[in-house]
Amino acid sequence: MPLRFICLRVLLAVALTVGASLATAVEEPESLIPFDKLNAAALARVQQVVPSYTFYRKVHLPKPVIHARYDIFEYLINHFDQCSIVAQPLKVVEYRSEQRPDGSFYADNHKGAKGVIWPLYAAPGERLYFAHGEDNKGEPVAGIAVVLFRFRETRPGAIACELHGFVKVDSWMQRVCALLFLPFITTTVDKRFSELVDVPLEVSEIATADPARVLKLMDALVPEDAAKLKEFRALLKGKEPPR
Repeated sequence: MPLRFICLRVLLAVALTVGASLATAVEEPESLIPFDKLNAAALARVQQVVPSYTFYRKVHLPKPVIHARYDIFEYLINHFDQCSIVAQPLKVVEYRSEQRPDGSFYADNHKGAKGVIWPLYAAPGERLYFAHGEDNKGEPVAGIAVVLFRFRETRPGAIACELHGFVKVDSWMQRVCALLFLPFITTTVDKRFSELVDVPLEVSEIATADPARVLKLMDALVPEDAAKLKEFRALLKGKEPPR
């Protein structure tokens, strides 16, 4: 999927806005991460970050409530690679995400930032991911994170979203240096971290508001891409199922 996420500047920036609030109970890993529901492989990835994470961040999403069909929205957050195929002709993103054999998704924005995200756990209204990213623009830096995405339909067609991240920066020296720039990076932090989910959220809104436009753009795709989107096309042409 369009994964412009977890480059060092994101990871370091996370630190700068959360230092004073780490003590509150709602920000403790145990209150957010469903440890008891994770399989061994997922738990092993989480333990690479938690409990030794460097920073916690509840991200300020640009649109904490979106207006979209719930089934379209959920399909896109489950299929980052397919979402990026649709997002390109919509001019939402310029590059692709690819799904790898191990189930992870890889993306490179060709501007120095690239990363991989592994889905760890899925439940109604909740997705847990492990991410690794790096930013080679300027001084090369990297980090890992456990990211929790929560969402709920507050009324038909309105979906409230929230994003939490526990981040572990690879370089302690860069982490310390970043603290010097606290007044300047809060906005950038939220913008970069939220890119993990921004694209599927935006595409789901467009597909809900103007499905005919999306279907027309999909008609122009090369056969290989069109074949990947057969299920999404059927979903888009159908009516939203009652809940």
